[in-house]
Amino acid sequence: MDVRDVSGMIYRVGRKGVSRATRDDWVDMALAAFGCIPEVGSLFKTIIKPLRKYRKEVGAAAAGGNVMIEAMLGKSKGAAIKFLKTFQWAQNTQLAISTAMSALDNCVQLLGYLSTSHWWLPSDLQHLARDMKPQVEAVRGPLKAGIAQGAKALQDLIEDMLGEDALWAAKKIAVAAGTGANTAARHNHKPGNTHPHSANAQFKSSTTSSDKKSKGVDAKAKTKERDSPGKGKEHKPVDDSHRQSSDGGTAPVKNTSRPIRELLSEIKFGPRGLVGEHMADYYHMDHVLKKTGDWPHDNIHGKWRSKYPRIVGPDSKHKRPTELVPEDLAKVTLSGVDTIWQTDATTYQFIEAKFSESIYSLHARLKRNTGNGTIPKAPASLNDRQLMLWTLLGEPKKGTQMSKEWITNSVKDKTMQNPANLKNRWVYLMLGTPAASNPFVTKTHPQSNLKLTAAPGVMDHLEAILELIGSGDHYNIKLHDKHKPTHGITDTFDRFEIDKIETGRKLALTSQPKKTGAEKDEKPKTSPSPRAKAEKRKGT
Repeated sequence: MDVRDVSGMIYRVGRKGVSRATRDDWVDMALAAFGCIPEVGSLFKTIIKPLRKYRKEVGAAAAGGNVMIEAMLGKSKGAAIKFLKTFQWAQNTQLAISTAMSALDNCVQLLGYLSTSHWWLPSDLQHLARDMKPQVEAVRGPLKAGIAQGAKALQDLIEDMLGEDALWAAKKIAVAAGTGANTAARHNHKPGNTHPHSANAQFKSSTTSSDKKSKGVDAKAKTKERDSPGKGKEHKPVDDSHRQSSDGGTAPVKNTSRPIRELLSEIKFGPRGLVGEHMADYYHMDHVLKKTGDWPHDNIHGKWRSKYPRIVGPDSKHKRPTELVPEDLAKVTLSGVDTIWQTDATTYQFIEAKFSESIYSLHARLKRNTGNGTIPKAPASLNDRQLMLWTLLGEPKKGTQMSKEWITNSVKDKTMQNPANLKNRWVYLMLGTPAASNPFVTKTHPQSNLKLTAAPGVMDHLEAILELIGSGDHYNIKLHDKHKPTHGITDTFDRFEIDKIETGRKLALTSQPKKTGAEKDEKPKTSPSPRAKAEKRKGT
């Protein structure tokens, strides 16, 4: 439906003629194109579009920007201020242009098909399509400049409404948001509703917000050193050791937090998760299964070298490692096990990948989610590793993520549900930046057991996904091979640690006092935010 709006605007400008298109036409085009961006579309349509309409109706003199925004806040749009202040105009304008160009290609293709004779096609419709096709094709050249012009007009409108003092503060907030605090960029896809343009539009995000910024990232990237693949501590799928962790390599991790933060500021939620799942899949294949090279790296049309091991889930489509390609973005938001490996006829292993820009952002998530009731309050007896798992594992209706109950409810294959297979569960954590201190330590457990290093190879992967996005050549194996050498992780959590969290969650839930009917009616029910829905479903 969103792409329909873009197509409608393309036809409107085509029929009107590019030379006669007004500034308002291009603003409407930009609004329609922004509406297609998965991360920001709904917020854009519910915040900026009404603001523009209201401003046009009452005028700047009748209502200042703060008055209008406050009026919106009174209409349950509490994310308006934060969204407006942290919105990345340059990056999202490029996404909007990419979406509109894809829609234009489809429009031209459709008109070309309707321009030829078919037994079911009325002749007047055929002639109309034939007449419209050159008009629509004429939009191609001016489309990019037109959307950029419309986006700039919208940006000017918002900046004018916020005022110069507020704009100065907004820029300060935007800098902080660039390190990973920008919640407006998080999105919540349902697999059934994923549109081909959505994945590609998100994947084709702009690599830079300015030439200066791009050169800064490139210059720093040239000075980095590759981490040695190394060897971490090995997993024994059915061993009863009570703790298994791996740092993914023995080489020291360089302090590259500044360039990584700059890279993270340009990479949206979906591609970040894609990097995590990709690194986890190859780490498990290389270090745990000892089958390095059994799948040709990033070749989505490759073949497994041997019958086992191989990936069999979570669904019928993804029977290969997750790769840094647009179609795998949908996999990031699927509800269920990230990766299911089959190692022989009856043995299966379950992997969950968790990527975060820093340990500090995860600690902030713990405080936020326990504060708002998304997850139960953690017991004071938990150590830092258990608190981390308490933060990472979501709690949907079918049980705590990666617990035995949750796995059983997530898979239909009875063999997968065998007790022996339910021992083979791991959660891999990958951090984008190292930390100097551990915020998860407590007075009860002052000893730090969590690893605080960045995942080895993460810098290579973040740079790779930006290069793939910028080049548009998403399937170029030479580009993919630049990040091939190292697929590391920060830390590993085994089934014993997962089960302890499951037990603690159940005790916490059963000990909570049940609300009476009157207490339930005290506050009106509100819909959870897209981010809250995504965190509850995926635990990310």
